[in-house]
Amino acid sequence: MQSSRVKGISCLIDTDIFIDFLRRRDYARKLLENWAGEGLLAISTLTHLEIYQGIKAGEEGATNAFLDGLTSVTVDVPIARRAGRMLGELRSKGVTVGIADSIIAATALEIGAPILTNNVEHYPFIDLRVVRGLEI
Repeated sequence: MQSSRVKGISCLIDTDIFIDFLRRRDYARKLLENWAGEGLLAISTLTHLEIYQGIKAGEEGATNAFLDGLTSVTVDVPIARRAGRMLGELRSKGVTVGIADSIIAATALEIGAPILTNNVEHYPFIDLRVVRGLEI
């Protein structure tokens, strides 16, 4: 099977950072500008789903424009398998994490990039580099 690793990606953006950017929160703009200087900004295709489930009237144009400017990483077989293993490891220790968060974490690990989020507690995975967005 082919690896999901993508070269040139500086970070994976979590849903909360994406939403804050669209809502024009200054910290999110600065954060993404800083990381864009390091390489490509990426988002999981699963994050597309999360964004669209909460999209409000009038936001679709700006949302599509921003999404189209990012590198979207498809949830493929290696990512799905890694996420399943990661969930299994945590659950065996009595830790519960959402399936979506495990897939997003596995995506970041597969592409070799940190995840930008304010929901640090959603990502208790070993070896995952988590960058809190509000700490720029």
